[in-house]
Amino acid sequence: MTNKKLSELVIEVSLQISEIYNHPEYQEIDSKGYEPERTLGDAYQAMVDLNMEIVKKEQE
Repeated sequence: MTNKKLSELVIEVSLQISEIYNHPEYQEIDSKGYEPERTLGDAYQAMVDLNMEIVKKEQE
């Protein structure tokens, strides 16, 4: 179990998704026609959406 706030974890995951996207090994895989059902962009957008919900909750 983590002592980090959910918002901190969401930020960390978002940064890691960005690192994966920019990693040379991922770029190589992607350039060879990698077409997953869900993309890194989908994962990143999920973190953006989750963060928006967290912010809403904190403003209540």
